Amino acid sequence: MASLSNLKQCPQFASPTVAGHLCNSTPGLDHYPVINLKNELLSTTSQRFTVGQSFIPVESESVPKRISRAFFDGGFWESLAEARSKKTREQAPLISTTADRLAQLLEQYKALQLKVFPHTQELSAERIAQYAETRDWINSAIRCTAWHCHLFKLAVAGVDDVVRIYMKRTDNNGMTPVLKSPSQTQITCMAWRPLCAFELVVGCRQGMCFWTIDNNLHLGRTMNPSQIIKHPSNLPITTLQWNKDGTQLATASIGDRAILIFQPDNGMMQPLRRLGPPGSLLKWSPGNEWIFASTVDRVFRVWKCHDRWTTDRWVCNEGNVQAACWSPCGRFLLFASTSEPILYRLQFVKLHLGPAKGDDKEVLPVADLNAVTLDGSNQTLIGGTAQQLAWDPHGKYLVITFKSTNSIAIFRTYIQKFDLQISGGYYLSGETASEYPSYVCFQPLNRENDLSVLTIGWSSGRIQFHSLD
Repeated sequence: MASLSNLKQCPQFASPTVAGHLCNSTPGLDHYPVINLKNELLSTTSQRFTVGQSFIPVESESVPKRISRAFFDGGFWESLAEARSKKTREQAPLISTTADRLAQLLEQYKALQLKVFPHTQELSAERIAQYAETRDWINSAIRCTAWHCHLFKLAVAGVDDVVRIYMKRTDNNGMTPVLKSPSQTQITCMAWRPLCAFELVVGCRQGMCFWTIDNNLHLGRTMNPSQIIKHPSNLPITTLQWNKDGTQLATASIGDRAILIFQPDNGMMQPLRRLGPPGSLLKWSPGNEWIFASTVDRVFRVWKCHDRWTTDRWVCNEGNVQAACWSPCGRFLLFASTSEPILYRLQFVKLHLGPAKGDDKEVLPVADLNAVTLDGSNQTLIGGTAQQLAWDPHGKYLVITFKSTNSIAIFRTYIQKFDLQISGGYYLSGETASEYPSYVCFQPLNRENDLSVLTIGWSSGRIQFHSLD
C-alpha cells in the first residue's frame, strides 16, 4: 500500500509575469493567463453595501409598520425577530409575548422534525461548506474552477459570486469576460457543457444558472444568465456533472434524497430516488456507464446508467465519502472518507467469465494518507483526511489535497487492464506556509493541449498551472 513517507519535492520553476511579480509555472506554459483574484476581491469587498445601510431608519414608525417592513425586506423570520426586539417589547408587550409563543412552537416543531428527519436541517453556508469539495469554502478566495472540454477556456468562481472566464494571453486582448447576476450567489460547483463551445452551468444557492458565453461578452458584463433552473424544492445545487456527450446533467443537493437528471434540450427531468440520506457528491464515469453518488451519511452508491438506472450500495464504517474520482479509462474509482486517512479503490471490470461476482467490486485500500513530516522536518506535515482527489487525463498522476495540512500530494499511478498500482511521487507547497490549495483540477486533453496540466486555486486567490509531464 502506498504512503506519503517517500514523496519528493516537486521541482519549481519561476517565470516573469505582470508587474514584475513571479508565479510558479513550468516551461511551455507561457501562453497561460496570469490569474490572481486578490486585488479584484479587495476592491469589490470595499464597495459592498446593503440597501438598508443607505437610509436612516425612521424613529416614528409604529410597531405594526416596522414588523411589516421587516417582512417585506427580509421575510417571515426577520419580521418575527422584529416583533421580539427590545424596542417592540417596550412599545407593544402583547405583540412581543405572542411572538415569543409562536417562536417557541416553531422551535419545538423544528426539533421534532430533526429527530424524525435529521437531514432536513437548514442548509446554512456552514453546512454547505462541510460537504463541499472546496477547502474552507466560506472564506477561500477561489470557490471553484472548471476547464472547457475542447477549448482553452478556464472558468474561475470567486468568493464574490463572480465567475471570470480566462483564455490564452493572446486571445482576449486583455479583457476577461465576467458572469455576475443577483440570481447567482453562494456558488458551489460549475461545469462546461461537452460538445458545446459556449455553454457553462453554475450551481449555486438559487439552483442552476446557464450562461452562453460568446465573443460579444468581451464588450461588457452580462447581468442575466440565459436560463435559470431552480431545484423543485428550492434547495441549493451543491454538486453537478455532465455526461460525456452533454445530453444529460446530473445534479444533487445536500437537502434532497433524489439525484435529478436534467435533459436541457427537451426540458425533461428524471429523479433517481432511493431511501437514505441526501446526496453530497456526484462523479460521472468517463464512458457514461456509471454515476458515483455519495451522501451526507455513511451510504454511497454507484448507479448503472441505462434505461432502468439500477444501483449498487455500499456503507462506510464511519463518516461520509468526502472525495472521489474516476480513472480516465473508467475501470477504477478511488475515494476517501472523512473518518479515516485511507484511500480506497473500487474496480469496475469483470475478473471472471460469466455472471459478475461480488468480489469483482470489492473495496480495497490502496494508499495510507496518515500525516507525515516533509523532508525530515518536525513542523511541516502532509496528509490526514482527504479534501479532494484529481486524476490526470493520461492516468499517470493522482493529486490529493487535505483538510488540515497545506501541501499537495502527487502519486504515480499505473493502470493495467485488471489492476491498478499506486506509488509515491511528489509534493507541492504554496508560496507561504499558511497558503493552502482550495480547489484543484486538470486541464482536459484536446487539440490545444496534450499535457497533464494541474490547475491549483490557492487560498490567497492566485491560480497556479503546473505540468506534470
